Amino acid sequence: MANRIGLLLPRSTDYPAMGYDILDGLKSSLTRAGKRSIEILSENIGFGENTNINYSKAEKLFLQDNVDLVIAYCNSTNAEALYQLPVVFNKPMIILDAGMQLPLSPVSSHCFHISLQGVQACRFAGYMAGSGNRKVLMATSFYDGGYRGPWGYDRGLSEAGGSICGNYVSGYKTAEFTIDPYIGLLQHSGAASVAACFSSYLAELFFKELKEKKSSAVSLPFYCSPYMAEEQMLAKCDFPGGEFHTVVPWASSLKNHYQEEFINTIQSERNKAANIFHLLGWEAGIVVMQAGKEGFQSLAGFSYQSPRGMVMVHPQTHYTYAPMYRGIIEKDENGKCKLTITGEMPVTPDEHLKVMSDIGDGIPSGWKNNYLCI
Repeated sequence: MANRIGLLLPRSTDYPAMGYDILDGLKSSLTRAGKRSIEILSENIGFGENTNINYSKAEKLFLQDNVDLVIAYCNSTNAEALYQLPVVFNKPMIILDAGMQLPLSPVSSHCFHISLQGVQACRFAGYMAGSGNRKVLMATSFYDGGYRGPWGYDRGLSEAGGSICGNYVSGYKTAEFTIDPYIGLLQHSGAASVAACFSSYLAELFFKELKEKKSSAVSLPFYCSPYMAEEQMLAKCDFPGGEFHTVVPWASSLKNHYQEEFINTIQSERNKAANIFHLLGWEAGIVVMQAGKEGFQSLAGFSYQSPRGMVMVHPQTHYTYAPMYRGIIEKDENGKCKLTITGEMPVTPDEHLKVMSDIGDGIPSGWKNNYLCI
């Protein structure tokens, strides 16, 4: 059994409690399993863009602190730079991942990814946006354009017979943020829907601008990325009117026994409303328990019940996949945005493999930050 756990904590400007919520979710999950004596040693890796720092912090945890395993919040590419370490020490590493990148390296025998399947969600949303051979306007933030969300959209809408008829990429400076180019495309591109890939403060700015431009900006249905529907962020945004669809990995309104236990435990032990980062820590605790009981080799093909449904660790990819949820963003009683779940979207093993292996030709580029760490 793992008695000492190393944790590489992320930093985020827009989600300053991210790392602490992951830690609290992990602690609550272990406490629920009766493991109160496990020691957790943490190291801060900032935004995660410096792979040398990531490596040295993970190496310290394994070598000096003699931890039994390391848990890290990382993109696929940042995690892959660490793959050799757990092999050297013959100890497992659990990667917590928003799922907005795709793997580029061969599977590691000692690394397992708990993924929120961001690219999978974008692919589903893209399929919905392009359904009926529609022309689709792609709107993405300067930040989100550096990850694989837009790629997922393109693949999904192409499968549905749709096509991209225009691209709007926002700026990143708050004072200079404008959607005027988007309005121009909306008027002249012939689009029938909008694929919108925004997150964090840029999603807030986009919603704000849509509201200020009024009906002319929200005349078409939007199909939003999962982190454009993240509930902590949505609660700060005025609803701009219009029709907003989305696909998400989890929502606080899901109803099942495991969700009830999760939400009540976080509320009672941490005095906070459970969020997506608590969920990652909570699931990490479940995986830690399995590795301790049956050995980390048992994680390939392992399945477990989570607040988001049945989660599977695919034996070929070592990434998790789980049901996704269709939802809409609408106005709450205070005029802010809220997420309402409208249905479940199962993910099959074949769909998971298709998404994870569909990385395109050439050398991919993009931001090095761990996703949502800006």
